[in-house]
Amino acid sequence: MIDPEIQKELRQKYNPDGSMLRSLQTSLMETLIEFDKVCREEGVVYWLDAGTLLGAVRHGGFIPWDDDLDVCVLKKDRKKLKEAMQKGLKLPFRFIDANTQEYTAKRWARVVNDDVLVSHISADPLKPKEKTVKKDNAWIDIMYLVNGRPFMNRNIDRLFGPCFRRKYKLLQDGRIRHLVAVCLYPFTWLLVQLATLVGKLFMRKQWIFDYGLGYYSLRVTDETFPLGEIEFEGHMFPAPCRCDEYLTRLYGDWRKIPNVTITHNVVNVEHKDSK
Repeated sequence: MIDPEIQKELRQKYNPDGSMLRSLQTSLMETLIEFDKVCREEGVVYWLDAGTLLGAVRHGGFIPWDDDLDVCVLKKDRKKLKEAMQKGLKLPFRFIDANTQEYTAKRWARVVNDDVLVSHISADPLKPKEKTVKKDNAWIDIMYLVNGRPFMNRNIDRLFGPCFRRKYKLLQDGRIRHLVAVCLYPFTWLLVQLATLVGKLFMRKQWIFDYGLGYYSLRVTDETFPLGEIEFEGHMFPAPCRCDEYLTRLYGDWRKIPNVTITHNVVNVEHKDSK
């Protein structure tokens, strides 16, 4: 963890108590605690990942300018996870995935807090410079992992990614391209299934995000399992057994504090009981 005085300065600068960002982080913590409780009760294996893990190791909690939470679950446990969440989550928390009406076009899952509405800046995929404000319930992202290597994911996504996004109208760049994508999608889907099988048979110690997510970093079994625990905002959560190597693989020199110019894209946080 970084020097306490530096951490104190960063907290005061980016997410002091009473700030909008800190309010969101507090709501996210409530969601993570509920998610963790259900996972432990139902025997679902997950762990902190990406910026959430980095925050735990370097800051003892949220990266001061961060506005989300990320966890990983092996895709083979997807059904078990869904059943556990549907059984164990209490209102206002709710599990959503690709079979949920408002989330059909997503390749990952979320647990959302229906009592907290977050207004955040969203970019148009076709016009990145044009920003709009989108509203979502506060969430934690649950990223599925499959066996494979980043080069497989990256190359397959050149075909599968555009077809998937056009099919589900995440990318709207013309009727002709949409129709072509709809026609090609079954073939690209079969390619994903084949790559997943190859990974499962021959790359059992390498893990990548599921195809179509657009993230191509690598996790390895020896740096992840057996899982340990790490403190995050005063609570203990599952974490990779070798966090140093795990984070170095993801970020390089993760101990270095970056020069932060844009902190987060949240413009408002509304709590149901305050409306």
